[in-house]
Amino acid sequence: MSIPLNSNSQLKTLYLNSQLATKTNNIYNFEFATPIICQLNQQMIISVAEFNVPNVFPLFNSSNNVIATSESGFGFILTLPDTLRNPVDFAAYWNSNKPLNYTATLVYNKQTFKFTFFSMFPMSITTDTTCGRIIGLEYINNVVQLSIGSTVNPTWNLELPSTINFRPTDQIFIKTDELTLNNVNSFGTITNTLARVPVNAQPGSIIFYRPVELNRFIIPKKTIQTLKVGLVDALQKPLDIGSQAFQLLLKVEFMYPLDDEVPYDKGSIPYFIKNELRLPDEEEEEERPIGL
Repeated sequence: MSIPLNSNSQLKTLYLNSQLATKTNNIYNFEFATPIICQLNQQMIISVAEFNVPNVFPLFNSSNNVIATSESGFGFILTLPDTLRNPVDFAAYWNSNKPLNYTATLVYNKQTFKFTFFSMFPMSITTDTTCGRIIGLEYINNVVQLSIGSTVNPTWNLELPSTINFRPTDQIFIKTDELTLNNVNSFGTITNTLARVPVNAQPGSIIFYRPVELNRFIIPKKTIQTLKVGLVDALQKPLDIGSQAFQLLLKVEFMYPLDDEVPYDKGSIPYFIKNELRLPDEEEEEERPIGL
């Protein structure tokens, strides 16, 4: 059911710049000198009108920056820097840091988009590897599969089964845990997601988001003094933009429930949230043909 906006209600627009927030563990805390307050007989509704952020998300972080291998039973664990951006540099980094007694060479095939280890001895990927989704390992039910080239079934020339994925993320979820929105994510758990932003810009460029239609969420709170905002990927892992900043434009509307009798001036035009239908004038209502 639609909720009409009272003609005397206010529409607030919040212009948020992350450089003016306090950042802790990739959560940005905005503190408002003047709290946002709605009346007791109103409901506060929030929506994302615009958002922009530089596409500078690092590919590797503490959760996915390890590749572990074994050649002829000799294990090697390599921690990857967050400066690696493409598969060619990845292969070069592994080859330049491998142990001296390793005969294996890592090669990236630009035609198949796959990595292959060429070795003179049995070669395998081991379970300490955390970058499997990036380099082309298979996952079933969110569990990495090491059947090809595993310690149980090693192989000398080890081609990884899947194509690479060197995109840090293809979508950004804007979250705020202070507002109870009760959305559901892909894991079936409750999440307070304000918007899903597709990554539509090349690395180093600006990601810009302006929805065609606003997604409005009712907030059970009557007062907002602070607002904590975080950016996560599709796996709900935090996205780090380092010293860069994002800009977020939020619209806050103050609505009366539909069953409330809300007085309004005849000259004003209330509108409805869902379909934004204008209320007809009394004269137009009288002239409307029956059945239309």
